[in-house]
Amino acid sequence: MITENILICFFILFNFFLIFFHDEIKLFHINLDNPDNRRKMHKNPTPLSGGIIIISNIIIYFLFAINNNEIAIKEIVFFNSHETLIIFMITSFLIFLVGFIDDRSDLRASIKFILISIIILFIVFFDNSLIIEDIKFSFFEKNFYLSIYSLIFTVFCFLVFLNALNMFDGINLQSGIYLVTITTSILLFYSNSLLIKIFLISILTYSYLNFKNKCFLGDSGALLVAFIVGYLFVKLYNNNIISFADEIVIYMLVPGVDLIRLFFKRIFLKRNPLTSDRFHLHHLLLLKFSYKKTIIILFMLVLFPIIMNYLEFDRFFIILLFVFVYLILISFITKRNKTNSH
Repeated sequence: MITENILICFFILFNFFLIFFHDEIKLFHINLDNPDNRRKMHKNPTPLSGGIIIISNIIIYFLFAINNNEIAIKEIVFFNSHETLIIFMITSFLIFLVGFIDDRSDLRASIKFILISIIILFIVFFDNSLIIEDIKFSFFEKNFYLSIYSLIFTVFCFLVFLNALNMFDGINLQSGIYLVTITTSILLFYSNSLLIKIFLISILTYSYLNFKNKCFLGDSGALLVAFIVGYLFVKLYNNNIISFADEIVIYMLVPGVDLIRLFFKRIFLKRNPLTSDRFHLHHLLLLKFSYKKTIIILFMLVLFPIIMNYLEFDRFFIILLFVFVYLILISFITKRNKTNSH
């Protein structure tokens, strides 16, 4: 009988194999991110292999879970049947595939948005346990029941987070630190699911290679990890393991608030809100601080709201405090940069 501990050891060894032979595995080098000295400032062509690392782990997890009833029973919070597990796997692969094609062919933003929307509609339609039917806030006594709008709202939430995390992925270790922090928090506070443990191992593998300048997450990875994180949070919420929506918001504050600012800034500048630019938080921080200080600031922005939530501060206060600190930080950076430019 294959126990969970044996499986975890297997995945650790598998990921060590991916690390040691990353440079020799041709699959990892299909898509390369070439520097352009405009938006992409790295020095050498770098494999966009982060998504392949993560999807390979997820596929192997799926093969074990679908053929082992004991594993399936332990994963009941996320997969209440073999069908939901299969739908999750199909959706994960399709989202990865759209990102992979985008990494290779640079899809138009509107085309990518439509494709991802169709894929999310697919999983929400076939997995009713993923539909968000009501919204509960810790600072409101009343619950907000979505009724006929629940399907649309669920798809909207996924699309917003997928775009937010895709935009948040910008410099080495930025997404890695965020994802390790979020996934570890889920593992410590909500569920010790095998899926989460394997997902964390794959994120650590990508983060190490990213730190060594050997790979980037790419759209294939950014979209995939955003979908998986969103999936985990929705399932935890719908199973009442996470009681309030604002608790999820706390984990998504940094990419979420930055997305909102970028959205309105691009509209103000009469640009397509889905296009790329250098107005992201990490870009602004790098104009003022070194790379190391930028990573530390981003990590603190992610970590402090989670710590405050763990210490049971009022969540409405945490969100307001974060937005205030974020706006002060943006104001400070942009003001100093304008001063230095004169």
